[in-house]
Amino acid sequence: MKKNIGVFFGGRSVEHEISIISALQVIKSIDKDKFDVTPVYISKDGIWYTGSWLMYIDNFKNFKELIKNCKKVIPSMNAGEGTLMSYPDGLLKSSKVVATIDIAFPVFHGTYGEDGCFQGVFEIMNIPYVGANVAGSAICMNKSLTKEICKAIEIPIIDFFPLDADDWYKDKAKHMDAITAKFGFPMIVKPNDLGSSVGISKATNKSELENGIELAAAYSNNILIESFVSAIQEVNCSVADTPGGVVASVCEEPVVASGDLLSFDEKYLSSGASSEGMAGTKRKIPADISDSQKNEIQGYAKHIFKHLGCSGVVRIDFIIDRSSGRTYLNEINTIPGSLAFYLWEATDKKFTLLTTEIIEAAVKRFAKNNKLKKSFKSNVLFSIDGSKLSGKLG
Repeated sequence: MKKNIGVFFGGRSVEHEISIISALQVIKSIDKDKFDVTPVYISKDGIWYTGSWLMYIDNFKNFKELIKNCKKVIPSMNAGEGTLMSYPDGLLKSSKVVATIDIAFPVFHGTYGEDGCFQGVFEIMNIPYVGANVAGSAICMNKSLTKEICKAIEIPIIDFFPLDADDWYKDKAKHMDAITAKFGFPMIVKPNDLGSSVGISKATNKSELENGIELAAAYSNNILIESFVSAIQEVNCSVADTPGGVVASVCEEPVVASGDLLSFDEKYLSSGASSEGMAGTKRKIPADISDSQKNEIQGYAKHIFKHLGCSGVVRIDFIIDRSSGRTYLNEINTIPGSLAFYLWEATDKKFTLLTTEIIEAAVKRFAKNNKLKKSFKSNVLFSIDGSKLSGKLG
């Protein structure tokens, strides 16, 4: 009997629409001879839906019509059931099982999905899920924490300044002085826990820095300011679990047409990208780098993957300073746009094989974790006198 893969996507994130594109690409790629697929869409207001209408991108252009043709569901949180129940719309209506999920395949981007939140839901449901675990997802979404950990494992990072939004608004002048004392202009300002180039700006003076901080603060309570690399070359590499172990893909070089930063529009709205998600972004594959730089980046990428609790498929973005030749980590995407399948197809691994391998890796990890003891025998409750129990337990 085929296992049923629940592909979860959408969510309460500014990257909601990109998640839809990536999820439908994943659904199309899953080997239907081996697996059944149930799409599970979470709307922008956090409501869960399932149904065949979710399989087609054009249906998302009319949201009211879409949800009218889908079933609103809630998950059973009882460990091991993996069931989606019909939403009890009314006091006298009971819930019924709509679908049973054997393996969860989250294809969220950004908050409430890529950051460990949904991974925690799947842990409580006690079902296998594709991708990084709770800790790895949370760490990799937090750019400043990622940098601190990667620095500790000897991955080169760009100098940075973390800033709390509340602290910024309490004393702008103090923080402006601290930032400009750390490094000079230009600087890059970004939300600490978002992707897809949302909320990112380049600051060449104090006025632009202030505007950039407040733009980033509109999307996150934590802001990251980084030293700017002027002679920049962006190079990305994907890493995945395979039956042969952790492997790295070929490297790519995104083509930046409009300035120093790869914008949201260039990623998703340019010619080709608008219909293919990240797969349609202009890029050079393989990247125009030396063999030694390629080997260095692939080595860093696998090192990061293993140490930060990653699994499934990730894309790790690097920056090369052409003036010095040095390579730096930029950021880690634990659920990359389009699942970075274009990098794997350039590495002679078809998208269908990629999804099959990372699903199998999820099942293997789940079986390994389920061997661990989840309970501990103790007589502690029998030693307590309930009549003397107060609000303070020693």
